[in-house]
Amino acid sequence: MKTRIISAILALLVFLPMLYYGSWPLMIGVMLLSLMAIREFFQMHQEKMTFGPAGLIALATLVLSGGNQLLNHLQLPIAVQPFDLYYILAISCLAFTVFHPEWDFDRISVYLLAAVYVGFGFNSILTLRDRGFMAILGLFLIVWATDSFAYFVGRSFGRHKLAPHISPNKTIEGSVGGSLIAVVVFMVFNSYTRAFELSHLQAFLAALFVSVLGQLGDLVESAFKRHYQVKDSGEFLPGHGGVLDRFDSLLFASVGMQVVLALVNQLF
Repeated sequence: MKTRIISAILALLVFLPMLYYGSWPLMIGVMLLSLMAIREFFQMHQEKMTFGPAGLIALATLVLSGGNQLLNHLQLPIAVQPFDLYYILAISCLAFTVFHPEWDFDRISVYLLAAVYVGFGFNSILTLRDRGFMAILGLFLIVWATDSFAYFVGRSFGRHKLAPHISPNKTIEGSVGGSLIAVVVFMVFNSYTRAFELSHLQAFLAALFVSVLGQLGDLVESAFKRHYQVKDSGEFLPGHGGVLDRFDSLLFASVGMQVVLALVNQLF
C-alpha cells in the first residue's frame, strides 16, 4: 500500500502540471503514454515489434489528430484527413500479407485495433483539454469518483457479482453506487464551474453515460488480461501496473464525453 501511495503521488506531481498547462508538454506526455500503452498491448499479445513502425505511425496519427494538434499544423500539399492516413496504413498492412505469408489477418488486426483503441482514447483526452483545464478535470472527476466510490460501496454493500468471470471482486451494488455518486459530484462541479455549459438534466445524463463507459473500459482491460493470462498490463507504476491499467477507464470515458458534447451541440 505504501508503494502504491508514493508512486501515485509522484505520478500526479508529473501529470497534473502537464494537464494544467496543456499545449506541447501535454501532447508530448500523452504521446509517450500512448506509445507505452500500445507496447503493453503488444507484450500481452506476445507480439514482437517487427511490424511495429506501421502500427506506431497509425497510433500517432490518431492520437495527434484532434483539436489543435500536430497534423493540423502540417502544410500538407493535398487535403488529407488524419483518419485517411490511418486507412492508407491499414490497407498497406493488409497488402503486406500478400508478400509475407507469416503476416496473417489476425496478426495485423492486433496492430490496427490497438492503434484505434489507444489512439482514439488519448486523442479524446487532448481534444477535451482544448476546451480548458476545468473541462478535462470534470472528466477525471467522473472517472475517479466512479472508481473510488464503487470500491467503497462494493466493499460495504456488495452482494451480487457484476462480471465474475472477468473481475470477481466487482459488484453490481458497487457499480451502481459509484456511478450515482459520480453523477452527484459532476453535477455540483458543473453548477459551479460551467465548464461544459450543460443543464442539470444534461449533466446528469452525461455523467451517468461517461461513468458507465468508464466502468466498461475497466472491464474490457480486465478481459484483455484474463484472455492473455497476465496480472497487469505492464510495470508503468510500482503497485499500480501498466499504463493500460491506469488509463483503461479514461480511454472509454473520454470518447464517451466527446460523443455527449457532440450530441448536445447538435440537439440543443
